[in-house]
Amino acid sequence: MAINRRWQASVGLAGVVLWGLAAVGQAGWAYRSSADGAMEPPNGGNQQTACLVLDIDQNGTDDFVIAERTQGPSVVWYARQGDGTWKRRVIETTPLHIEAGGDVFDIDGDGDLDIVFCGDWKDDGVWWWENPHPNHDGPEGWVRRTIKSGDGARYQHDCRFGDFDGDGRAELAWWSQTAKKLFLADIPTDPRRAKAWDCREIWSYTDGPGHEGMDVADVDGDGTVDIVGAGYWFKYAVGRFQAHLIAPRPSTRCAVGQIIPGGRPEVVLSPGDSDGPVEWYEWKDGAWAGHTLLRRAIHAHSLALRDINGDGRLDVFVAEMGSPGAGAKARTMIFRGLDRGRFAREIVAVGKANHESRLGDLDGDGDVDIIGKPYSYGAPGLHIWLQD
Repeated sequence: MAINRRWQASVGLAGVVLWGLAAVGQAGWAYRSSADGAMEPPNGGNQQTACLVLDIDQNGTDDFVIAERTQGPSVVWYARQGDGTWKRRVIETTPLHIEAGGDVFDIDGDGDLDIVFCGDWKDDGVWWWENPHPNHDGPEGWVRRTIKSGDGARYQHDCRFGDFDGDGRAELAWWSQTAKKLFLADIPTDPRRAKAWDCREIWSYTDGPGHEGMDVADVDGDGTVDIVGAGYWFKYAVGRFQAHLIAPRPSTRCAVGQIIPGGRPEVVLSPGDSDGPVEWYEWKDGAWAGHTLLRRAIHAHSLALRDINGDGRLDVFVAEMGSPGAGAKARTMIFRGLDRGRFAREIVAVGKANHESRLGDLDGDGDVDIIGKPYSYGAPGLHIWLQD
């Protein structure tokens, strides 16, 4: 990758934006979209709520899944084709009120990845779809099964899998903003036959905005992964989950990774459904110390930590929504990790709205690309930036 020397915004440990000459690896981005015929829109609806990236067909190239909540097909997936386009296939024909923040896991233990989505403010369901690999075009297709329903706990923004209690089996955690609770469910021994999963409340709150945002990481280095979200990290100990505050920012997107080598991983928070700063937190001298990455982001609902340019350092992907959000000024950005908590900002695009955009190798060339999914601004439609 070529080294591009130019004036860039460099953010240091003190959280101050410094302008200086930075030598960073700059990617070239090739833009494709549903507007230019690279793929079909998911459907005719204008509320695209969720996006997942995974290798559905196990060919070494990441596919992506898009959910839309106003009409069917409500869930579709896209696979890269030899001519450089993406073929759309249907997962769920029925309209479903799906919220943002699904996850993937081999739920039935057959060696391929299945998907999970939760219901929005109109639906208390949580569902999983069985991957039909290798028969992706067979008559049976994807089978949807219920994890839970009928409890009235709706607006289930974000869910993640992990072995959070250290029993050797993965669980599924998710938020409900109407119930103001964090839930956990054990994967049944025979998930294909189970009518529902064993679900339980593990934490609740009473005040403030709806809690959201979730990632998985071993925060304290004890060998068991923890739940990180809503400005907290949750540790399982003595038969229950204990909440530890990172920062009083409950309605945020969340990403966790080793920005600074050694010690606890760092936590990045961005304002998903509001405007505010993008901040990262490090564990220092027995407390969480915050640093400002971006003073003001407008509905920065897309956030990820990944080594995007392959230099061995984690980069921060942040992108803003269009409506609600920044409209034609919506930014797609990468903060490239330099060293010791310094970053150089790159603007990938302006005016291409993001809602739950994600990273993955979408063309199979071994580097990291961007799938841009707007919510309503520019919907129905999709954006892809392929890294050179």
